[in-house]
Amino acid sequence: MDPWMIAGGIVVVAAAVFFILRNRTLRPEVSIGPLLKQLDSSYTVLTGSILQGEQGMIRLDYTVVSSYGVFIIKECQEKGKVEVRLNQEAWRVSGGGSRKIYNPVWDIRKVVGKLERLVGSYPYIPLVVFTRARLTGDNDFNIMESGKLIGHIQSFRDQRLSDDRQEKIVGILS
Repeated sequence: MDPWMIAGGIVVVAAAVFFILRNRTLRPEVSIGPLLKQLDSSYTVLTGSILQGEQGMIRLDYTVVSSYGVFIIKECQEKGKVEVRLNQEAWRVSGGGSRKIYNPVWDIRKVVGKLERLVGSYPYIPLVVFTRARLTGDNDFNIMESGKLIGHIQSFRDQRLSDDRQEKIVGILS
C-alpha cells in the first residue's frame, strides 16, 4: 500500500476526531431540578416561582434559599459551544450552525433588581447554568456548566440569613 495514502488516511481520521471532540457537548443534557435534589435539607429549592412585577410577571427558573443566601438560577439549554462575553449584548453559540443568544447575565441581573424592589434586599446570588454547552471566553464565578452547580452552591459557607428571613423569602416566592 502506498505510504502517501496511509498518511492521507491518518490525516483525515485525525481531522475528523478533532472536529468531533471540539464541537461535542460535555455531557447529555441534565436538567437542573434533579441536580438540586442532591442538596441537603438546609436548602429549600423552589421551582418556577412567579411574582407580579410593575410591568408584568417575573418567572424564576429555580431558587435555592439557605442561610448562605438566596440563589437565583437561570437555566440555559443552548447546545454547543457558547462564547461568554460578559459586556456584550449577544453571545455566539456554535455547533450545529452558528447563532447568537441574548446575554443571560443581563437577564438575571434584571430579575434580581426587580426582586430587590418587590421583595426586599436579601443576599441574592445570581447563577447562570448551561445544561448542554461548553463555555469559552470570559470567566465569571457565577456562570457555569451544570456539573459545577452543586459544588458551587455548597462553596458558600458564610451565614447570611436567619431562619426567620429564610421562611419569609420562601413564603413570598412559594
